[in-house]
Amino acid sequence: MLMHSSASLALREGNTTQTGARGACARCQAPMHDHLAALLRGGGGGAHHPRLVHGAAVKLGCIASTFLCNRLLLAYLRRPLLADARALFDEMPRRNLASWSILISGSARLGALAGAFVLLSDMLHGAGRGSCDRPDSFTLGALAAGCARAKDIVAGAQMHACAVKFGVDEDESVAGVLVDLYAKCGRVDLSWRAFALAPQRSVVSWTSMMACLVSHGCSGYHEAAIGLFKRMLALKVWPTNATFSCILKLFDMPELLPAGLQVHGCLVKMGTEIDPALGSALMTMYGRCGGVDEVARLASRITHDVFSRTSLLAAYARNGYNMEAVMVFREMVMENLAMDQSVITSLLQICSSLGQLRMAKEVHCYALRTFFKLDTLLLNATITAYSRCGDITSAENVFNLLQNKDIISWTALLSCYAQNGLSQEALMLFMEMLQRGLESPVFCITSVLRACSTTTDLTAGLQIHSRSVKLGIDNDNSVENALVTLYAKCGCVRVALKIFNSMRNRGIISWNALITSFSQHGNEVAAVQLFDLMQEEGVCPDDYTFVGLLTSCSRMGLVAEGCKYFKQMTAKFNLVPKMEHYTCMVDLFGRAGRFFDAMDFIDSMPCQPDRLVWEALLASCRVHGNVQLGRLAAKKILEIRPEDPSPYIILSSIHASVDMWDEKAWDRTVFDTQRARKDTGSSWSNAHEISVSTYDTLQVGVT
Repeated sequence: MLMHSSASLALREGNTTQTGARGACARCQAPMHDHLAALLRGGGGGAHHPRLVHGAAVKLGCIASTFLCNRLLLAYLRRPLLADARALFDEMPRRNLASWSILISGSARLGALAGAFVLLSDMLHGAGRGSCDRPDSFTLGALAAGCARAKDIVAGAQMHACAVKFGVDEDESVAGVLVDLYAKCGRVDLSWRAFALAPQRSVVSWTSMMACLVSHGCSGYHEAAIGLFKRMLALKVWPTNATFSCILKLFDMPELLPAGLQVHGCLVKMGTEIDPALGSALMTMYGRCGGVDEVARLASRITHDVFSRTSLLAAYARNGYNMEAVMVFREMVMENLAMDQSVITSLLQICSSLGQLRMAKEVHCYALRTFFKLDTLLLNATITAYSRCGDITSAENVFNLLQNKDIISWTALLSCYAQNGLSQEALMLFMEMLQRGLESPVFCITSVLRACSTTTDLTAGLQIHSRSVKLGIDNDNSVENALVTLYAKCGCVRVALKIFNSMRNRGIISWNALITSFSQHGNEVAAVQLFDLMQEEGVCPDDYTFVGLLTSCSRMGLVAEGCKYFKQMTAKFNLVPKMEHYTCMVDLFGRAGRFFDAMDFIDSMPCQPDRLVWEALLASCRVHGNVQLGRLAAKKILEIRPEDPSPYIILSSIHASVDMWDEKAWDRTVFDTQRARKDTGSSWSNAHEISVSTYDTLQVGVT
């Protein structure tokens, strides 16, 4: 290897005679120390490597210089070569406070916390070659920072005691580290006490205290963090980028968007430079608060890295801007950014929202090709994506190949079965979870209740209800919604109404379940009254609400009221009617015998009517014996689905009802000629009956 010319000359001179070498070293000892230290400051590799400089120092007899040895310690710890640093430290003939501080702080920073404490003990017991040094604020602060990284509250408390003993606890840097120590260990009380007792608080202390309050989910702590931020500004302690990034985490709901805008305005007014990290925090905040326009404007003004791009993609995905999120991902691929698996997880969520199975498979393949091993979080998102796209087999394959299954993995597959109509498989999987001793979180319970609702399995539903009461999650809003839907679909309307009345937060799902239940079980008047009550309480109806409402009007023959509600969808509630609503309106006119109005409505539809619309018209023709219109409806159904046998059967019944027996015989002949087969009927019955007293046994204390 090549060394510097002066060092090479000195080494060659050192090979002549021992006396000559000592004389040369004595004449140039101080300059040589400075020269070798300068080589270490130059950094880099080659001749500047600390091991080479260390060897030259030993060869030249300069190892006795404490100044040079301290420089070597710093160089070793920067690499990091902790073992070499410790070996050099043990060889040092003389050590000073800087020597101890460098090695102790470096050991703590590199995670060797036990070794750092051993060094501190040696330092305090005079193992410094005859000298006993007292640790300073730098040494104790570095040890406390190491305890904070390790989240070791016991060792951290010992460091706090040492700081008090040696009188450095009031030092600005030590006080800030102590606040951060207790904050990372989750002790808000001790962190606040350390912050309050600090005579001088740096911006690091303020930021650490705010981070401690922000990281706890209690709303009281969040309000205290905002108050602390305001107090900080009042005392003219100017926040840093880390401070702003910390306080922005508080704003995670659309209602908090104005407050987030104020913080953004504050940092702009202060002239704070928005680096990629702060830009990521701002875009994350706007994404959670629904400020997509602000996200787009901010993204065009900042310098991006992989983290800011990830935040931008997640913000778009969270707010339903799926194609914009996909474009961000393509830009990341084109720029060859080193993406982590969270990007793929967000992209899989987009595939779930769009229901794009091909895209989900492409993303899954990209992840398998890019990453050596996929983490559980990404694979859970993959199961959910395949589930939403209807590919149950792929979801099962991913689940079976998953080595470290967590409760989210099981819940994802359980939801897959429940959402795709495999209710029995969902119940069997839930039983397996119970046999394995796994927990039953809220999402798991709601998925199983949804499966029971699909099969109207009241017995299993009662057992799941009992388990939710036992787990103490029966008062959760999503569980209550699932229970209302379960009992409503099973015909236990009174029980569903009792749960509904006991709910603290009645969401649109609860209202829809009850309205649909009343409509399906012959209490249409109550369904209409419930819709009026729903508006009085300020709950805005959605598409499903109007399906139940229009169905009630159809069964009661309230044509005028049904037309009024249909017009309110677009005029008052800004809802675009779907095919289900058009079907309900055709059924409304058909049941009332107003076939001309029904045909006019079909002709005025902005889209082509599907099979359900014509089936509703055909069913009304059967009730009123309208042969001509019935034939038209049957023809339209067969054009859409030629293999469907129901038009032949219903049309045959219409002909028979008006004594057109020849036409009925012809319908039967065509039916046999087409080799159509009527689907095999099936039913699910359960002899178990439920009363309100049964529910009172499950849910104690509900009035």
